[in-house]
Amino acid sequence: MASAGGHPSGSAMEANRLLWPLLVFLALLVSVSFQGSRGLYETSEGRYAECAREMVESGNYLEPTLGYRPHWTKPPMTYWAIAAGIRLAGPGEWGVRLFNSAAFFLTVLAVVRIGTVLWDARTGLIAGLIYASSPFPVFGAYAVTTDTLLTLFEVSAVLCYLTAFYAAAPRKQRVFTTAMWGFLGLGFLTKGPPALLVLLPVLLWHFLHRDRPRIIGLAQIAAFAGIGLSWYLVVCFRHPGLMSYFIGHEVVDRLVSHAVHNPEWYKPFSLYLPVLILGAGPWCCLGVRAFWRKRLLRPGRIRASFRRGGPGALMLLWLLLPLAVFFIVESRLHLYVLPLYAPVSLAIARAISGGGEGETRLFLKRTVLVAVITGFVLVGLKGVAAVLPARKDMRPLYAMCRDAGGMEARFVAFDRPKLYGLQYYLNGRLERVSRRGRAPWADAAVEEMIGRIKKGEIRRSVVFICSGRQEPKLVTLLRRSGIDSRRVESRYWILRVVPGK
Repeated sequence: MASAGGHPSGSAMEANRLLWPLLVFLALLVSVSFQGSRGLYETSEGRYAECAREMVESGNYLEPTLGYRPHWTKPPMTYWAIAAGIRLAGPGEWGVRLFNSAAFFLTVLAVVRIGTVLWDARTGLIAGLIYASSPFPVFGAYAVTTDTLLTLFEVSAVLCYLTAFYAAAPRKQRVFTTAMWGFLGLGFLTKGPPALLVLLPVLLWHFLHRDRPRIIGLAQIAAFAGIGLSWYLVVCFRHPGLMSYFIGHEVVDRLVSHAVHNPEWYKPFSLYLPVLILGAGPWCCLGVRAFWRKRLLRPGRIRASFRRGGPGALMLLWLLLPLAVFFIVESRLHLYVLPLYAPVSLAIARAISGGGEGETRLFLKRTVLVAVITGFVLVGLKGVAAVLPARKDMRPLYAMCRDAGGMEARFVAFDRPKLYGLQYYLNGRLERVSRRGRAPWADAAVEEMIGRIKKGEIRRSVVFICSGRQEPKLVTLLRRSGIDSRRVESRYWILRVVPGK
């Protein structure tokens, strides 16, 4: 089947050649600038970074741990990617976020190629510029989570599908449908079942066409199973009962349980719609204007696109079907909808780039101006975010602990179950104590720790990390045991430092 795109004229080809260097420069600029300047934020960034650090430390890349305890809430692909960055660029924040920079840049290129396959090279390049200069995906790549990596794999799967769909040679169709399932397997190894949501629009759009390639066969099943399921099979074989945890907690509970992030009925409207609408920045205004002026959302045009299985129908399905699932599922966070920004960027690009040949020069100047200005503004905002004080930034807390007790001290979090970013900075040397020591995250009871200090079993300085509400309890326990401590405080944290002997 022939590609949906047409053949560009000479002037259009020249414009496209000029856009490519700009796109590459802009995508690299926004993806690498200040990636190592901001500290690790609680809870997600610290959790992912510490899991990866423990993998590097132990050499066990098969079984994730957090706080040196088994941690199965996510499959290991993101931890592997972070660990690779740590090995390549060192343990600083730049090494931790290196995988996000690479994934963002590659996603931009994949978006460009999808636009080229569906329409033409100019639309593809504009879609890439839009994605590379939209606040939501740019700041999504600034956060250490699974979502930017998952977006790369989902967008790559769609690209492989479209390449196979428009390919004339059966061998090329088989190669790219197999690659599509391989990328879906990588997505499944990144975030589990949510990676397969992109199949909903792809399959529905696929069956709108009579002349369509075969997309499921033994090679495709083997690619998905070999990449996406092998890790699950190995760890479930090693740990009986783990399959029940994956199905019960990570699938069923996220669908129906209220013990998840933002289960309230109104949260999809307040979490998802603002970032999808406003997350494009100025491109949102240009896109809305183009859609309104060209009446692209008229029911008649939409029906016609579905009847002929046009690219517009794919964009609509790609956006709305996964979004409907996100609305239904009880667990909700902003970045869950990050993979939907590819169809948003592509749809806006097609809407604003449909002018005639005579409009090309003026249109491209305006597009380049918007992209460059927005890109530099986003880089500036990333720089500002790197220096703004924030309670969830663990780097200042690490510096505070280091200065208060020295690096030879023992660092103890009192009634604080997380602080994994601090543990990352301390190279794993963070202990957690609770009032009675019965909490599953606690290493010991606080009175047990204080008793060991009193007996002289712990001779190094001990730095207790606590909140203002917890401090009186800790001070009372220390004084009851005749142990002196000094107070060190910052805007957000309080330390009680017990000097060494």
